[in-house]
Amino acid sequence: METEHKLPFRERAVELLKTSGPQSLSALAREFQVTVEGARFQMLRLEKEGIVTSSKTVTGRGRPQQLWSLTSMGQMRFPDTHAALTVKLMEVMKETLGEQAVSKVINANGERGTSRYLEALEGITDLEQRLHAFVSIRTGEGYMAQFIKDEEGFIFIENHCPIGAAAHANPAICSAEFKTLQNVIGASVPIKRIEYIVDGGRRCAYRIPIS
Repeated sequence: METEHKLPFRERAVELLKTSGPQSLSALAREFQVTVEGARFQMLRLEKEGIVTSSKTVTGRGRPQQLWSLTSMGQMRFPDTHAALTVKLMEVMKETLGEQAVSKVINANGERGTSRYLEALEGITDLEQRLHAFVSIRTGEGYMAQFIKDEEGFIFIENHCPIGAAAHANPAICSAEFKTLQNVIGASVPIKRIEYIVDGGRRCAYRIPIS
């Protein structure tokens, strides 16, 4: 079985662009310990396949920098769990039972998930340790979760949304997800969403201040 660091350049590059956003050739070369020319060759191959694209950006007074990012086709390499079926079922429920019934189902499912998370995190009172555990759970569910600690507190990040199609079809799902995170972290903590996939962001991210 191959370890993560032995994965082909293309697979590692796609994952890095997903989790860390646009990257320069020099950054890719450093990350994967290849030459800049080697990185360029691989990225051009991915570009021909429609998986990545490049654009130039100007920072400061320096020369324009070429940055590589995932295309919509590249984003599709990350699974959206039963997306088409979920959206179709929601549409049928809305037509036959009404919007209110769909909202009740979404809220009930959110409460069920919250109970499961709280049970798994029972006894973990330290916020950082709690985030570590929650990140592990959510990553196992396909969210590619992580968190960053800084001077203001924490940023909880989900680099992928495996229920993205359903969330686009019904924003109530995102509201339920936010409520779940709030309950997991603590009702008294003023969590703020700072990036949002449904609004066109590349990930969902939440600011969690230290009280």
